[in-house]
Amino acid sequence: MSSKRFYCYVDETGQDTEGDIFIVTIVVPENRDEVLKYIEDVEVQSGKGKFKWGRAKPDKRFQYLETIFAQKKFPLKLYYSVYKDTKEYKTSTIITIVKAIQAIKNYKQHKFVISVDGLGRKDQQFYGSQIHKLGIPSRRVKGIKRDESNALIRLADSVCGFVRDVLEGKEVDEKKLKALFKEAIDNDRLVEV
Repeated sequence: MSSKRFYCYVDETGQDTEGDIFIVTIVVPENRDEVLKYIEDVEVQSGKGKFKWGRAKPDKRFQYLETIFAQKKFPLKLYYSVYKDTKEYKTSTIITIVKAIQAIKNYKQHKFVISVDGLGRKDQQFYGSQIHKLGIPSRRVKGIKRDESNALIRLADSVCGFVRDVLEGKEVDEKKLKALFKEAIDNDRLVEV
């Protein structure tokens, strides 16, 4: 079997809670360029635009994720992990990356390019070495600066915000949000690792 290159887009939320809750999300599209174009189109059609989760209007961001979870054209799994009572943010992020990649069939036969939102140069090397030590055949780990953000990093951000809103129960239309969360898990779109 020939080696395939996968691109992983990673974001997190919860450092502001001082360790109460920390959520890491990873998007691993199979056909990156096609999925990127699709996600960009959904951003426009839903009205969410390029706003991060917290800055987008609740009805627009709900429509955005509802559309992505319902589509069947692209095999797209969105992985997430929830950590409580920890400030080990780097370790938690690395563990989630490793678990998400291990969930991919024949992962050892593939190469992974891992993009982490807001990751500095020093941490890129640290993440890369730790991920490699844990048996993941990564090509490289790179940080994404805010102004370089693309639709797949924004999707990871949205899923982080979505999972956090569901768990914290702070959204205005909590029932609708929880129903979408359950549906995404039942349809194997949203996978806890």
